[in-house]
Amino acid sequence: MVLDDAGQPALGELGEPEGAGDLVRIHACGLCGTDVLKLGRAAPGTVLGHEVVGEDSEGRRVALVHHLPCGECARCRAGHETTCERFPEPTIVPGGFAERARAAATIPLPSSLDDATGTFAEPLACVLRAVERLPPGRVLVVGCGFAGLLFVQTLVRRGDDVLAADPLPHRLDLALGYGAEPADGPVGAVVLCAHAGLDESLVALEPGGTLLVFSWLAEPVPLDFEQLLRRELTLVGSCSATPAAMHEAVALLPGLDPIPTVTLPLERFAEGLELYRAHEAVKVVFTP
Repeated sequence: MVLDDAGQPALGELGEPEGAGDLVRIHACGLCGTDVLKLGRAAPGTVLGHEVVGEDSEGRRVALVHHLPCGECARCRAGHETTCERFPEPTIVPGGFAERARAAATIPLPSSLDDATGTFAEPLACVLRAVERLPPGRVLVVGCGFAGLLFVQTLVRRGDDVLAADPLPHRLDLALGYGAEPADGPVGAVVLCAHAGLDESLVALEPGGTLLVFSWLAEPVPLDFEQLLRRELTLVGSCSATPAAMHEAVALLPGLDPIPTVTLPLERFAEGLELYRAHEAVKVVFTP
């Protein structure tokens, strides 16, 4: 699935991926919200997709690692590996929405995981790394799409008092089924997993609370800094995952509750994209 001159997805034929890294035969690749936001923005010829499960050259089923920090610079040593100068370098070439890719790093998957669930490893790793920045206690998850539901399950397992908010009843019902309660009253921390809801998130925070911005806000939004100042709020962001978080995610995945997933062949990419945009599918996974 290659972006055309307008930055829109279209089936295309590319040569065998060259360069360093193991040649992996892709089994499945999840559609991420960031993939959707890049449509019309990324360069023509781009192959998106980074939530990938495949078979390596030794015949093992593996999850592909998306981006690698150097592990040695000051940023890495300070725990900000995803801001490492090396981190943006591609590690899945040309991308996950393809039949094959060169992978710079992989992690073996347990046999108990099917391919579609295995694609959850990368987004779950992002969530696990973000949770490290959240103080324990009473936490509100705003936006119960796929990432929000991963946050709910992770925070419940951490022992937090988890609340959830989403305008779509079926998504909120899923969050409640995973152990969350409906949003009610002030909280010590909010996870923003939606492209809206910033104002509501700030209002929900008690003085001294923490707002974790996880969703990629496509357009600039106004922020009331007086609220941050007078209520002494903490604003943090968390972007992407580290190899260590990927290993932790693979170990945790077999114990998570299932999340509704639609699996389609890559030829039906437009259909899957529409299901995602219409909020009719919580998660869409494509197979070559």
